[in-house]
Amino acid sequence: MKTITLLRHADTISREEYKLRNKKDKSDIFRPLSKLGKSQSKSIALFAKAHLDFDAIFCSPAKRTQQTLKPLKKYINANCIHICEEIAPDCGLEGYMKLTQTKAFQKASNVLIVGHQPDLKSFATYLCPSFRALVPKGVLMRFIINDNPEGNIEASASIDFILPPFMLEDFRK
Repeated sequence: MKTITLLRHADTISREEYKLRNKKDKSDIFRPLSKLGKSQSKSIALFAKAHLDFDAIFCSPAKRTQQTLKPLKKYINANCIHICEEIAPDCGLEGYMKLTQTKAFQKASNVLIVGHQPDLKSFATYLCPSFRALVPKGVLMRFIINDNPEGNIEASASIDFILPPFMLEDFRK
């Protein structure tokens, strides 16, 4: 059995605020988390520490995804973290499809992918066509991949859980 957990980066400062604050480089790839986002990422890490185990983590190269992952790094093997250009912002479903073809993804049993909208929702729907949930910043969604002799993951998953960020706040206490 394989599990794929999808995590949308935590809350960020707005694009407008980022452009006003940052005079040098206005590229969205460097937009950081907000104070709320940093708090959300700590809650996510504490929940994951208590309830989840990952043997491979794939993270977008964007600053906000890496900041979301940062608190979790205390509790996991750093060798299992892969920063992936394939799943950069606006990569589309194609980026996630490329990721699934990598050796690291294929040999992993419990995967975490830290990414962006709308691409995460597209990938979730690819895994589980009945997926219709909202994907707010900081949401954690886990899918169980049903055994498939051909190894194809399209339409092969069932939803294990969907946890919006406000439900994870209790893990901070």
